[in-house]
Amino acid sequence: MNRWQLYGIILLILAPAIILIGLGAYHIWASGQTWLWWVLLGLLGLGYLLAWRWTRRPRQLPLPTSSVPSYWTEQDQQAWAKVLAKAQQYENVSWEALGTTQHYTALALDVAREVAQVYHPQIDDPFDPLTLPEVLTCLELAASDLQDWVQKYVPASHLIRIGDIRRARRVWDWYQRGQNAYWLLAALFDPISTAARYTVARGLLSPLFEKTRKNLILWFHTLFIHRLGYYLIELQSGRLKVGSRRYRELRAQHDRPSVQLGATPGAEFVPAAPREGKSTPPSDAVSTPLTAEAAAEAASPAPAALTVVITGPQGAGKSRLITAWTEAMEQKGEANPDAADSLPAGQLTAADRQRKAIALRAGEVLHLVEAPGFGADPTAVDLQEAVDRIAQADLVLLVTSALVPGRQWETQWLQKYQEFFACRPHLRRPPLLVVVTHVDLLPPASEWPPSAEGSTPTRKESAIRECLQLVARQLGIDEAAVIPVGLRPGQVWGIWEQLWPAVLRHLDAAHAAALLRQVYSEVETERWSKVGQQVRRLIDTAWHKLREQWSKPS
Repeated sequence: MNRWQLYGIILLILAPAIILIGLGAYHIWASGQTWLWWVLLGLLGLGYLLAWRWTRRPRQLPLPTSSVPSYWTEQDQQAWAKVLAKAQQYENVSWEALGTTQHYTALALDVAREVAQVYHPQIDDPFDPLTLPEVLTCLELAASDLQDWVQKYVPASHLIRIGDIRRARRVWDWYQRGQNAYWLLAALFDPISTAARYTVARGLLSPLFEKTRKNLILWFHTLFIHRLGYYLIELQSGRLKVGSRRYRELRAQHDRPSVQLGATPGAEFVPAAPREGKSTPPSDAVSTPLTAEAAAEAASPAPAALTVVITGPQGAGKSRLITAWTEAMEQKGEANPDAADSLPAGQLTAADRQRKAIALRAGEVLHLVEAPGFGADPTAVDLQEAVDRIAQADLVLLVTSALVPGRQWETQWLQKYQEFFACRPHLRRPPLLVVVTHVDLLPPASEWPPSAEGSTPTRKESAIRECLQLVARQLGIDEAAVIPVGLRPGQVWGIWEQLWPAVLRHLDAAHAAALLRQVYSEVETERWSKVGQQVRRLIDTAWHKLREQWSKPS
């Protein structure tokens, strides 16, 4: 379809409305019902008044990027704050600036410097620490996102050519000149009426149209800065080192919760049925730049498995907790015993494999990994070994006994846990839950299990509540993150009622931590292996070329 065919279609579509307006105006004049003109004029004036009121502020149009991805770290949040501040610096952008490449180039370099200062404050050039594949990946993702947005939201974008856009600017200039000529000619024949209409047009219509045009230009300019800043953050953080295809795969695996959370703790939690061929994004990751085409290209892989590290002092009941957890899930029909087949090789023994994994019907797999117990070595070597396991964790359970009064070792572990991630700002802290075991042994020990919710609190329940408050104060954490469980044989309590709801509430945050951990792990492990692959391919290509040359007859 050429542009003349497009113009013809637009004219045919608008012709009925134009004809009806003309016939209606003639009918009102012929029938003498001129009061209808005043009603229509009043509605028109009300519309102009509302439009003037709503366009006084320059930023009323909503932007597609209303929130940031859930996996962003505090460092990413700082960079995003600079991007937002840069966008707010532009209160007025001219149409001429939008039509020049120099404006976009200078703006892109300015935003790139602002973002790079957060990640590399000692480097002046924002592109010095970047590799060529990273930059190409950023360009590919940005182009894919922009192409998807234009195809969805810009009418006739697949028909309008670049030359048409340039001609549109000239047409607007011609329109303004023609309008001025019209006012001059009209003033010669009817000066009084023309003066009145000119006053209305210049006093009401022109300012209104100008404000609307400026708002649209400013909205587009702000959107450009937001999209540019988003990809610069992904670029400077090093997450694009894995390449565009792997980046999309990891986003598709982790950017969706596969379990539907219940409304209240202790309620029946039913895994959500997986959607065929589609993934569900997390609620706090609205309008992320993973396009539909990119998600389809990732082939909707199954949700990535999460590693739950269970750590704590020796004798706190870590092994018993894992066993009771898997048994409780199997009894409820929420676990799949075959989940052990997906565990990493060499991480668990063959006898313990089926006791170390939970696979939900919705496809979510939780790997339960027990860290070495600490507290027996006065030199705290075992404590450091337990902290080192955090590098594998997407969700951490710190197990402590309700019968231990001081919790000195747990406090030291928590301090090292915070130091571990303070030295790694590119990672997200995995969610941390404190599981208090042996609550069944709190006095009175004979009163077990606790009564159902809603009844009058018993002495056992009061003792458990006081114990949880004490643990929260000793460790300096929120009381909501402290979970009581009783592991008495045959009378296990707290797994399904307390622990499992808390784990489900933190699955989204666990996936966010897993995404970053997996991205940076692959970047580190493939750093030199990729060099070997590239050299091998280059040698193979050169060898084939040489063989082709040698095989040719002289």
